[in-house]
Amino acid sequence: MPVPNYMVAKALRKLHARRSYDGIDEDLRGWNWDRPPLKPRAYLGISMYDVVSYCPTKRDVWLRRVKRVHVEPSLPMKVGSLVHEVIHGVSMIARKYLVLNNKPWKLYGVMVEEVSKYLTGLDIPEGFEEWFKDFSEYLITQIISEASWNTVGGSLNSWLPWISEVRVDGSYLGLSKNLRIDAVMEGGLVIDFKVGKPNDIHKVMLAGYAMVLESNVELPIDYGMIIYINNVGGIPRISLEPIYLSSDLRKDFIDYRDDTIDMLLSDYEPKPAGQCPDSCPFKSICGVR
Repeated sequence: MPVPNYMVAKALRKLHARRSYDGIDEDLRGWNWDRPPLKPRAYLGISMYDVVSYCPTKRDVWLRRVKRVHVEPSLPMKVGSLVHEVIHGVSMIARKYLVLNNKPWKLYGVMVEEVSKYLTGLDIPEGFEEWFKDFSEYLITQIISEASWNTVGGSLNSWLPWISEVRVDGSYLGLSKNLRIDAVMEGGLVIDFKVGKPNDIHKVMLAGYAMVLESNVELPIDYGMIIYINNVGGIPRISLEPIYLSSDLRKDFIDYRDDTIDMLLSDYEPKPAGQCPDSCPFKSICGVR
């Protein structure tokens, strides 16, 4: 985990009080996928990024899914994807070494060596090699610190109480059968890693992931956490935002999903947004300046 577990626990305590006076509408639980308002108007297997598109007109979704336009990911997209991949890769390497060792503080060197070999197999953009090396070593330090704390007089298996790269079936809610959630923590906390500035659509996306999980496991998912990783290429800035997955956020997700489905079923061609970030890979195709 890019942040200590005690920080996660502290942030979540702020959400408990809200749940006591702002309960979640049972009709908006994911296990009610077979009835309105959760039942989708069509089952198109759309991705979460189709639903919660960064493009305000959803023209990127139209180009990708209707016109079948293929574009190469932009540099920010490549770097963001690699950040997710490195977090998962480092956690898997850590599990391999720590699950059978009761002295995690002695494993830093061997883990750094294996992670270094792992990084050589990744297609890291030129100029970012040193940053990803430093970031992976930071992750190792965090994991070993948590493991050392929990294995002294505690349970060896409590060193990393989260599972990364969780695959879930989103088809109950009209989404892809192969959705990926960045991490799920014990107690049903859903976690999303983001590279970039905070955006309200990140909260909507997190609510969507929670509803998809509920549709699979039929257990309530009330809390989420967005971990922001910024200043990639420089000194990493990592912050977290706890999210109460309220009825309002769930309604917003349903509205986003239904709007996307309606657009894809119609003959309507969304207009260019007008001003698009440089990170959008469709910018040159849309003709936006």
